[in-house]
Amino acid sequence: MKIDILNILFSFIFFSILGWMLEVTYRSLRDRQLISPGLLKGPYLPLYGTGALLLMVAGDLLSGSNVLTKVFVYFVLTTGLELASGFVAHHFFATSLWDYSDQRFNFRGHICLQFSIYWILLAFTFEYLILPPFQALLIFLPVAVKVILVVVVLVTMFSDFLAVSMCHLLRLTTTEETLVKTQFIAMAKPILDLPEVASLAQYDHHRGKTRLDHVIEVARLSFLWSRHFDLDSKATIRGALLHDLFYYDWLREGPRLHGFRHHNIALKNARKITHLSKKEEDIIKKHMWPLTVVPPRYMESLIVSLVDTFCSTRDYLNIKRHTKQGQRTLENE
Repeated sequence: MKIDILNILFSFIFFSILGWMLEVTYRSLRDRQLISPGLLKGPYLPLYGTGALLLMVAGDLLSGSNVLTKVFVYFVLTTGLELASGFVAHHFFATSLWDYSDQRFNFRGHICLQFSIYWILLAFTFEYLILPPFQALLIFLPVAVKVILVVVVLVTMFSDFLAVSMCHLLRLTTTEETLVKTQFIAMAKPILDLPEVASLAQYDHHRGKTRLDHVIEVARLSFLWSRHFDLDSKATIRGALLHDLFYYDWLREGPRLHGFRHHNIALKNARKITHLSKKEEDIIKKHMWPLTVVPPRYMESLIVSLVDTFCSTRDYLNIKRHTKQGQRTLENE
């Protein structure tokens, strides 16, 4: 099979969805009730998509190898991936996606011998029964269909992951909520008081939101992330509030190729109304990355770009908001 970026991404989403269907079927039959597995809310399990890509590479490298060699490699890949996934879910998201504690020969509930054997059998099933027809499907499907599916599913998956990450990683106590709200208001007020920024309330931006609504939401969520990673919160808020500083209805007017040009327009307008640091300029200029091609120079710029993508996707796809109480307090202020 010819390996290229489009086929790799399509394979990842295809087997992420197929793996989710397998897990739903197995767990629902086992527990006699419908169960949706995984950390994310959508019908996909990135663990299976990643595992499929690893097995595809291993299959090519092990072509002609004996069965015992394949058994060992498949054991290392599948069980190693399961162990790493269980560790990340437990230590970074404080959740257990599965628990093998009641199984013999288990390691901290993340892996066990019984399921390691199952994964090896599934790996051989994948190699000999699933992969050949899938390769034929890759050749049969038009490029345009694969591109559309890849873009839609990956954007949805990314937004889903970011929402879940916000819920789990940005938890706030009641005291922290009050402090965060006060800090945000103090740093945002000088920019929000500028008439050029306040006038953004006159422009519709996304479904049911004005441009001012949008930049405030991006600034608030970006501030939470910058605070979590101990970054420059002031620059993050200022850059986020100014990242869409343009004065036209982008759906009906304005320059052609708006998505590729409005960041420069916003930067030019922002320079007219306030002094900008290099970091704030980079946040505004790179908020549409990767459309801007040149990647963000600062971590704060990357955060605003990711949050902006998440907020925009959530607005149009109506992805359920996985907000915690602290975020709701900020957004409903």
